[in-house]
Amino acid sequence: MLIGLHLKRFARGRLYHSTCAGAEIQEGYNAAVFDPHRQTGLSDRRIVAYVAAALFALAAWPLLLVDLPPLQDFPNHVATAHIIAHPDLYPEYAFNGLFKSNALLTLWLHVFGRLGLFGAARAFTAVVLATSAFAIARFALYFVGRRRFPVAILMAWPMVHSFAVSMAFLNFAFAFALSLILLTVLDRQRAQPTVSRGFGIAALCGAVWYAHPFPLAVVGGLVALEVAGRNTWQARIRAGAELLLPLLPAGLLSLLAAQQHLVKSAHTTVSGAAFSYLNPLETVLHFWTDVSGALTRWGSMTIVPAILLPVFAWSRRRDSVPFLSGKAMAILTAAYVGLPVMLSNWWYFNCRLIPFLWAGLLLRVPEKLPRSVSIVLLTCALAFSIVTGIDYVRLDRDNSEFAAGMDAVPTRATLLPLMFAQSKTSDFTASLTHAWGLYTVGKDASAPLVFAVERSYPITYREFPPPALIPPALDRFAEQHATPAHLCKVVGVPPDDACEALWRTGWVGFWRQATPRFSHVLTWAMTPEARAVIPERYHRVFAAAELEIYVREGTASGALTP
Repeated sequence: MLIGLHLKRFARGRLYHSTCAGAEIQEGYNAAVFDPHRQTGLSDRRIVAYVAAALFALAAWPLLLVDLPPLQDFPNHVATAHIIAHPDLYPEYAFNGLFKSNALLTLWLHVFGRLGLFGAARAFTAVVLATSAFAIARFALYFVGRRRFPVAILMAWPMVHSFAVSMAFLNFAFAFALSLILLTVLDRQRAQPTVSRGFGIAALCGAVWYAHPFPLAVVGGLVALEVAGRNTWQARIRAGAELLLPLLPAGLLSLLAAQQHLVKSAHTTVSGAAFSYLNPLETVLHFWTDVSGALTRWGSMTIVPAILLPVFAWSRRRDSVPFLSGKAMAILTAAYVGLPVMLSNWWYFNCRLIPFLWAGLLLRVPEKLPRSVSIVLLTCALAFSIVTGIDYVRLDRDNSEFAAGMDAVPTRATLLPLMFAQSKTSDFTASLTHAWGLYTVGKDASAPLVFAVERSYPITYREFPPPALIPPALDRFAEQHATPAHLCKVVGVPPDDACEALWRTGWVGFWRQATPRFSHVLTWAMTPEARAVIPERYHRVFAAAELEIYVREGTASGALTP
């Protein structure tokens, strides 16, 4: 609606004097707003402000409907902040400090969480969405100019409430937004280098690094490729000093962050040296799903710009674009295809290149679109906004069902979550994977699935539990061992008596380690087969829908210890 109002306002002088309705809208909009020679047009700052406000409103209004945004990893981050704020209740964890990359959300929750963790989490989401909306509008207007700017925005709206937001990769989403702004500043430095701007670039790089190192690494590679493309070594050295030198301090910090994450301690060897690749069909589909912020299949209209963007950008594929040249796009594509989706417990590793590929394609959009295509894209943006609000309420209801057993769990219980299903109504995210964090915040319960196994995380274990009782083994154990048949399918063996014996042996060994450590067990969507092998020492004290809670015999109410 906001975009439509601006279209009418901006194009008032031309909309009513053309014979073709499609030409009226396109030409009037461009003439009134994006013609640099027209004195009555809006300034660049106003254009960016109005468009960013519209994008933000479309993406952020669902935050008003829920207490905690139903983003996949959010409960885990909130639980981490709760543990940091109450070290006396969780002596098993050590706080790693706030001066580290990928720590922006932790810092925010540490500072503002005292006023309410859920409110602070919702506010941070709004900040990320606002920054993304502004960065996309600024980036597009700066590089494509006023005439092609409307087309770029019609293609760019999925990048605001993006996949990174739906997954609660909010540090990455914020860092990517800053990296788009960084590219505009670097281009100004490329055209007219100054020492003061160089210091500004260094400071902005530090902010990107603090949010997340991956976008900074990509920008560094793009800038290095731009410098290498100069004709002479003298020009390359000069460009390196002007463009690469300001990136150097934050670049070194990024290497340190990667070393902290990739080099494992002896306790986390089980999660290291592992990798996973996408199959060819998944590689193609992730170009859509890893930008789309849809939570359920009802938000699949984001596939429309995902298909149309490469089609319409193809006609300008030979355009000379700073930093995102044809060669750079080819290298980004090759890296996306060649890198694994999971590297050393770092999930969605190669997929983090997809937003940069989208950004590169946005810089190649044409000046005009067919009227019908523009209407379809605008309709998809409005429909996606409405569906996102509905999905927020729907997934929030799932979280409420998961938290329905709160009164059955005493304060400081040692709680073992067993997730036989990672979601209920969500399709593109596993929205209940970390819903156990609600019990950590609400009941000070233990958190065996908290992000604490890597040195790069905000907290780590002082003494590591058995590998089977912490991620990554515990994350999917219940789901993989739901039934003998399912385990056989996972490990790729025939569903025979030997497979069933393997399944039973796995559960027996698991319960042998878990029973002495956990006073309560929380299960979601447990199968009858798995229910039958729960130790007799555990008695069910709560059941509602797919949620069940068990208590170990001899457990007293109140404060509990392993």
